[in-house]
Amino acid sequence: MTHITNRRWLAVVRDRTRLALSSWVFHLFLSGVIIVVVFLRPPSIFSGDTDTARNYLNTIVSSLSTILALCISIILVAIQMTASNYTHRVLDFFVRLPYNASLFVIYLVTIMHSFFLMAKIRDPVNDPLPVSLRPEMSADLVLVVICFLSLILYMYAVVQLLKPERIIRLILRDYTRAVTRRRWRAALDNVEQICDIAKRAASVNDSVTGARCTEAMSFTVSSLPMPAGADDPLLSVHGSVVDQWVEIVGVAVKERETGLLYGALDALHQQGRAYIEAQSWAAAEQVVRAYRHIVFSHLLCEGQTYYVERVAGRLYQLAMYAAQENTRGRMFCLRTWQVIETIGENAFNAQPATAGTLMDGLLMASEVYDTLSLLRHREEMWRALGTYFALWKSFVRVCFVRDAARWAAWWQEHVAVNPIAPPASSLAVLMAMHAGREDVAKTLCYRWERDVRGDEIATLYAEFREGVKELFDGWPLPSIERLKMPEAQRQR
Repeated sequence: MTHITNRRWLAVVRDRTRLALSSWVFHLFLSGVIIVVVFLRPPSIFSGDTDTARNYLNTIVSSLSTILALCISIILVAIQMTASNYTHRVLDFFVRLPYNASLFVIYLVTIMHSFFLMAKIRDPVNDPLPVSLRPEMSADLVLVVICFLSLILYMYAVVQLLKPERIIRLILRDYTRAVTRRRWRAALDNVEQICDIAKRAASVNDSVTGARCTEAMSFTVSSLPMPAGADDPLLSVHGSVVDQWVEIVGVAVKERETGLLYGALDALHQQGRAYIEAQSWAAAEQVVRAYRHIVFSHLLCEGQTYYVERVAGRLYQLAMYAAQENTRGRMFCLRTWQVIETIGENAFNAQPATAGTLMDGLLMASEVYDTLSLLRHREEMWRALGTYFALWKSFVRVCFVRDAARWAAWWQEHVAVNPIAPPASSLAVLMAMHAGREDVAKTLCYRWERDVRGDEIATLYAEFREGVKELFDGWPLPSIERLKMPEAQRQR
């Protein structure tokens, strides 16, 4: 325990030291100390005459002025390059670069001191330099050397600032300060900067930078306090972060940047799970709506229905986590299943040929049975089944018989052990008949080696009356006489 405490203390000291060394105040103080030491203890290195001193000072003034102007030009070019490659909001980082303070102070002091010495040299040409001016000339020489050394350090700092990881680190530093001071608007500005970099990385297929942005965005969420309820002002802050995820996914989908797309979907899932564990249901609902928005506004519009399966898997997992919490969590679970049903219905209708591929994530997800086992009340279970079979109805209209047989095998292996499985199985057969897919209905009966029995239909009406009417669109149940299995098939 003591060892962990010492490590935390050292980490705090290291962070504060790094923060102090990277401030303008420190660089101004350091440059001031160096200048004072040079003037108080100048080495005796100048031994020329007045003509040499004049030529030297004239050259130094013109050279340092040119170099200072060159430094300003470097800043402008660096700002333009960084803004075009990442985000236009990086101007503040160049303005606040601490090396600006030390560089400009040393250069300005050296130039002004050279001007001052030129005004003090009044002797004729080739006369010896007065003894009183020799220490000042020597100090001026030392300052020139320091100017060139500081220029090298300044160039290195500017080049480092061009790296995306350096920019992201600085943004996170500002974000941490803003969150500590509860300045939410400033914190959101920092999040938007990271989002801009991520979108730019997606547009140029820079997966490495995109992954770093994803990690940074995840850090921003983990460091935010959780909203207490729907009226908490923090909820809007979290909602803005969720919206940024949607924007990143939108650009990744458009640019076919798979790595960033997967990373953003997984990070959004982790964010939703954190909300569920904190029982911040209003924030968790924002994540579910974000997934739905991603599907309808980006995936289906761009024809990338393959990723719908991954979105559905993440939603099933969030629903299962919520069902483990409490009554409010189970309500959230049922609503999430309704969102999955809406997503699946539109995905099946958008590209019917991919129904067999999408069924693995939409209908045959491993979380389906686990979630059903977590619903404690039969009413909740039947509501979940109603939503599930509404999705099955959309699937059965466009599926191939072989896909229906594969689903029947999965259902029999994973869900048939549930006490409500027999009437639910009959519901699947009846819905296939309702959709005009008698071939699918017969396939299910043959695969399960059973008929639809009257007592199971009675159970459906008794426990799921309103749900049955909704699933069958108000129509009466279809006739099941044509589904009777032959005696030979039943005996076999």
